[in-house]
Amino acid sequence: MSSSSSRLLARYPFVEDAGNYLKLLDYRLEEFDDPAMSSVIDRATARVIAAIRGIVYDPDKVASVDEEVVSFILACIMVKASKVKALYRRFALSEARRAEVFLVDDLRMNASRDEMGNILNNIFKGLFAIDVIYNHDHSTFMIKVEDYLKYSTNFHDEYWRLSNRILHKGYVHLNTKDMVRLIRDEIYALIIRRLERINVEYDHLPEALKRRVDALKGMMLEIYELSNNNVYATERRGYPPCILNILKVLEQGNNPSHTARVLLATYMLGIGKSVEEVCELFKNAPDYNARITRYQVEHLAGLRGNRVRYSCPSCSKVKSQGLCFKSDECNGIINPLQFGRYSRSAGRKKTMDVEGGVREDERLDGSKSKSESKSKSE
Repeated sequence: MSSSSSRLLARYPFVEDAGNYLKLLDYRLEEFDDPAMSSVIDRATARVIAAIRGIVYDPDKVASVDEEVVSFILACIMVKASKVKALYRRFALSEARRAEVFLVDDLRMNASRDEMGNILNNIFKGLFAIDVIYNHDHSTFMIKVEDYLKYSTNFHDEYWRLSNRILHKGYVHLNTKDMVRLIRDEIYALIIRRLERINVEYDHLPEALKRRVDALKGMMLEIYELSNNNVYATERRGYPPCILNILKVLEQGNNPSHTARVLLATYMLGIGKSVEEVCELFKNAPDYNARITRYQVEHLAGLRGNRVRYSCPSCSKVKSQGLCFKSDECNGIINPLQFGRYSRSAGRKKTMDVEGGVREDERLDGSKSKSESKSKSE
């Protein structure tokens, strides 16, 4: 194996060759009961712990090729043996982010030309069938428009719109960071598929691995087990469908989009939830990071930055973002905060200091109150 291939495998152990690496080294699972294997088990365990904590594991530290690849495969085995699906997603995202750090580093010319070619051929083309051309004159990467549209389809931010990109002769120009971000979710999905294909049973693991799996599973369930966390069930009947859908995504251990997170946070803040209560909602997301989540929620609450409190998006905005799941109960409202909050005595909407909100004297059918009509005519 060449030095560039070894480096590739050490940094990106999910590439096609990595799956056969354990067989090439002639490792058998029972051998991991040997105390001599404790260091690689420690490294594998640390990878999973980093995933549970929502951080990238040692992006600056790469051990030997053998240790990196074996620890990755061993971590995959332990994650699969846990049978905790939320941990699958958490681990896959952590490893995808780790790969993202290395890819940005390598593609910014910190690696040799051979290493860059190795990455483009083995990862972008080999794994995802993306032909990438490096433009030396502009230090940008070029991919076909159809490839860009295919891999950016889940990015809803204006930044990723094709109209905001440099196009030339059927190719989209991308900087290093954007080129890598384009495939991070694909790496995540690839690792998920690899995990699903692993055929391993907890009962067949050596005792050394069983102990680690038990500890990791306990750590994961302690932090994320929904049966012990009633935060998603609280006041559910009073939430609009758009909010219930985001909560369902989180409850299943998946990542909502950025716009969905903003909607959920501003809605919860708008109905009087504290910053702590809102942060708690995001704990089950695979990419959860306590510090970043708190910072962002505090920013939306007007406690940081320009000290402006962000309002809950209007229903029209929610619909344009693809987050609307309208039901009959939504009829007559123009903001999620108005859902189920009509005044029974007067049949009027409550005053809402929110984007798209309405005055208290505006009726459900949109007509004005008598007092307002009178004042208008005078």
